[in-house]
Amino acid sequence: MLPNLLTALRILILPFMAWAVLADAGWAALALFLGAGLTDVLDGWIARRLGLTSSFGAMFDLLADRLLTLVSLGALMAAGAFPGAWIAVPLVLIARNFVVAGLQQALPGRDFNYPPIEHPKIALNFLGVGLLLAPVGAQSVGLWMLAASAALSVVTTTLYARRAAPSFQVNPTPPARAGS
Repeated sequence: MLPNLLTALRILILPFMAWAVLADAGWAALALFLGAGLTDVLDGWIARRLGLTSSFGAMFDLLADRLLTLVSLGALMAAGAFPGAWIAVPLVLIARNFVVAGLQQALPGRDFNYPPIEHPKIALNFLGVGLLLAPVGAQSVGLWMLAASAALSVVTTTLYARRAAPSFQVNPTPPARAGS
């Protein structure tokens, strides 16, 4: 199925993108990152347009999205793109992915309706990484965009956790009475 092939292509791009980042091949890294982003847009659009959505496709797409975040930010961290205290920014973004994935795993079948600020968060993340990858002297703007994305990530993670909290409450059962 074409959408899943596009998702697989996104995953296959990642080692090459990481290599390009670490080899300081900024334009190649940016092109690969943008290509991976394009597969993300196309796979969902094609799946919905042609009625090819599936539980596997949704899970596979989510996995590829999380890997794109992890690999792009991990490679940028390894390349030294986050000086000093800026290192907290990618760590927050990566941690958010694990926390939200954990909440989704712990609550299978529960609809995690995305809050409205999810789209600006994703856009800021994508633009921030893109600016850090591009050798055009816009790294400072990229860092601030990622910092804004990280701040919104804290908000969205809190919203998801609050939504999931009732499912984690223990309902104590009264102790059995002796002789009953």
